[in-house]
Amino acid sequence: MEEPLLSILESPEVQRMSNVRQLGLNYLVFPGANHTRLEHSLGVSHIAGVLGNNLNLDIYEINLLKISGLLHDIGHPPFSHALEDYIYERTGLRHEDIGAKIIFGDFDIIGEYPGKRRFIGEILEEYSIDSKDIVNIIRFNKKNMGFNEHNYLGEIISGDLDADQLDYLLRDSHYTGVAYGIIDIQRIYNTIGLYENEIVFDIKGKEALEGVMVARALMYSSVYFHKTARIAELMICKALNYIKMDPFKLVSMNDSELLSMLINSNGFAREIGLRIKYRNLFKRAYYLEELPEDLKKIDPKRIEREIAEESGIPQEYVIVDFPVNETSRFSGLDLNLTKNGKIVKLSEESRIVKAIRSRRPYDYEIMVVTEKDFVEKVKKASKRILI
Repeated sequence: MEEPLLSILESPEVQRMSNVRQLGLNYLVFPGANHTRLEHSLGVSHIAGVLGNNLNLDIYEINLLKISGLLHDIGHPPFSHALEDYIYERTGLRHEDIGAKIIFGDFDIIGEYPGKRRFIGEILEEYSIDSKDIVNIIRFNKKNMGFNEHNYLGEIISGDLDADQLDYLLRDSHYTGVAYGIIDIQRIYNTIGLYENEIVFDIKGKEALEGVMVARALMYSSVYFHKTARIAELMICKALNYIKMDPFKLVSMNDSELLSMLINSNGFAREIGLRIKYRNLFKRAYYLEELPEDLKKIDPKRIEREIAEESGIPQEYVIVDFPVNETSRFSGLDLNLTKNGKIVKLSEESRIVKAIRSRRPYDYEIMVVTEKDFVEKVKKASKRILI
């Protein structure tokens, strides 16, 4: 590995990811899912470099891609996406925003460190890499183009089909044993191109692109949004409500440190820590595939209180999951294809992609979970309150 990648890899901010599981609490469902954010980030860096080479980009742009791939997840809290909504509700920041603060030196997640330390911004400056370029790539969004004439760099790391997806689909499929994530990455390498500074794919690679879209949709419903793993995530977030701590402190921790903190706490938080440790999880008591229109804007906290009161159990043992933020995960997905010298949209050429754009990654609009001894009580109360 060449510089400055090697120095960045050795930084404590990046090394912290070696103890943050890529799939969070999914190891409770898929015992092989113990791979880490660091492994994934190395993979994204490699794939981004290959894509850059295939596009004949210059060495500076390829270095930007490799560095961005390595750094794109440094803002992740313990257990990866499990705590992202918890932190966002309290800070207004997603992991990309926190990562930007770390790169700029505005937020130090390390604190005490043995030996001499170099900050990421210092390493980038030493090698004449502009931190703003890295941050623009990581935080790229089609709706808010942050890179202007170099938008293709952002698309390679943070687009509708990017190095991030290509790595996590193959890697997560391998470690979970779920075959849905297998994709034809070589075909994608061979059909990618540039047109007016935007990423395009040759129409000859349409089937490979469809395969990625199908793989992503199926991996979301079967792995990333698996009911049992989701329940474990909800339990962790609920437990954190019973501990007074700075949400930014969470980002400085790894998985084992957070679990240890919960176990060494008191009351409900300690109980949840032990339940996660020994996989004694809450159970799904009730769910609705479709919510009545008048309940579309419900307050989950209020519903939790009402169900707990009617069930006669402590409120901490009722969790209502209303995944409203997940409803548009696939609706905006699309890619540019070159066909007979013109640009067309993949969604216009593929019925498969049209169908996927309307697909949702979960089998319910609301789910109520509780301790297994309270399931029947909570089920009855939920039916009365939610129907």
